[in-house]
Amino acid sequence: MIIVIVIALIILGYFGFNIKEIVESQSVQNNLHYIWDFIVKIWYLYLAAPVVFVWNKFVVGVLWKYILLGLGNM
Repeated sequence: MIIVIVIALIILGYFGFNIKEIVESQSVQNNLHYIWDFIVKIWYLYLAAPVVFVWNKFVVGVLWKYILLGLGNM
């Protein structure tokens, strides 16, 4: 994936596109800010509570016991 991104950047540079100017333009910054606000809203309204619940019940509640048992057996 990294190689594909590097190749794409090289190709864009070859055709005269300046990625820095594009990303720093006001319209792109406004779009990125809008998307980031949307992601944060989705996280806090819909995803945070289930993720924290699963983390506390499964990872901390179940897996942590097995991790401690495994470390104790070492």
